[in-house]
Amino acid sequence: MEDFFDNELVNIFEEMLEENKSIYFEADEFCEIISFYLDIYDFEYALKAIDIAFSLYPNNIDIKVKQLEYFVGTEDLHNASGLIDNLKELCFANTDYLIATARYWSLRKFPFKSIDFYLAALKNEEDEDYIYNCLGNEYLEINEPTLALNSYKKALEYNEKDEYSLFSCIHCYEILHHHRECITFLNQFIDVNPYSEEAWFQLGLQYLNLNWYEKALYAFDYTVIINPKSIAGYTQKAFCYEKLNKWEQAIAVYSESLVFDDTAAFTLFKIGQAYNKLRKPIQALNSFQKAVKEDPQFDKAWFELSDIYDTLGNNEEALHYIKKALDVESKEVNYWKKYAYLNIQLGKYEEASDSFKIIIDLEPNHFYNWLAYSELLMSLGDYSKAALILHKSFENFHRAELYYQLSNCYFLLKNNEKSEKFLKLALKLNPSIKQEMQEKYSILLRGNNIKYKNPGII
Repeated sequence: MEDFFDNELVNIFEEMLEENKSIYFEADEFCEIISFYLDIYDFEYALKAIDIAFSLYPNNIDIKVKQLEYFVGTEDLHNASGLIDNLKELCFANTDYLIATARYWSLRKFPFKSIDFYLAALKNEEDEDYIYNCLGNEYLEINEPTLALNSYKKALEYNEKDEYSLFSCIHCYEILHHHRECITFLNQFIDVNPYSEEAWFQLGLQYLNLNWYEKALYAFDYTVIINPKSIAGYTQKAFCYEKLNKWEQAIAVYSESLVFDDTAAFTLFKIGQAYNKLRKPIQALNSFQKAVKEDPQFDKAWFELSDIYDTLGNNEEALHYIKKALDVESKEVNYWKKYAYLNIQLGKYEEASDSFKIIIDLEPNHFYNWLAYSELLMSLGDYSKAALILHKSFENFHRAELYYQLSNCYFLLKNNEKSEKFLKLALKLNPSIKQEMQEKYSILLRGNNIKYKNPGII
């Protein structure tokens, strides 16, 4: 790559511009300079080179083809169209012209025309790997993944180190849901390219698609052998151990990667989760604390810290850490649920009630949020507010539990008429709820003298 950017002709050209000198270049040298800038998408310098080239060689066909490539690269389709027509008779067999024209039709969203020009360009037996990749892209545009796959494979035959072709082949297999065939392809590719880190890594991912964790582990092992600093390789290798319930091995792999990991917070987080699986809360606590020290904005780690302290029975510390999680991510409903639960455990019912307002806003389509909120309000003795919340819940739900809860509210508000009305609705919706209600609020059924003709009919 360094050799590519260190182009002697380009260096001389730029020196000429900087020092305002006059240096002679052959037409083919200008074509090389223009191609360089087009390849790195430096269209400003490409245009400068084109203008100077035309001042010396105004009728040169090759420079006109480069101008066409410039118009296509900048998506100046109007000027590109005119130049395509002007050059058609002279350049009908020119590879660069055919490729530029194919790209033009691709930009115009005419993939079939684009394919025709790419196929014509292939006849010249030049730039085959590039053309086959482009053909693959066009075949995907017309929803022909099998043809695309064949094209990308052909590109790989011409350039086995082309990672774009490799990834594109895998993408086609995934579109076709041919995971086993993809595994066969990758194993064949590895037979020829045994030191391809990407091929081994992609093979591991394909094994994961089929839940073949032992085989995936084998592939990721080779990934990290080839590149001992492959964070992705270590992460996937540890993930395989997790799926195999080999938590200690997962911890060892994660720990090994910490030496060169730029995202240590996530790795420490995963180590903490593994210690949790091993029921080693102190070690897990230590890992999560290191994670938030590395990244104080890591809300999931703050949540895990809260969860561990809750498990250990230290609700005050648990509440402290869930607040930290909410400071980072205030839209995560599960954090608010944890916050409400901990406040209830600590007898801080008003704080819990305030959090339920947010829970309802964030997750209005969850039935139990409304039920829990109404129960909390009733435990606070705020029966009127609980009744309002339950009435609002009917916009989303018609559940017997909610009607029964509302019946209970009106009973406690000494409005027996409404209490009986909603109790009847509850029993009509779900007659089997009667036993549950008797156990939970037996006073309500005793206080309402409701006669039943037969089960389920009021």
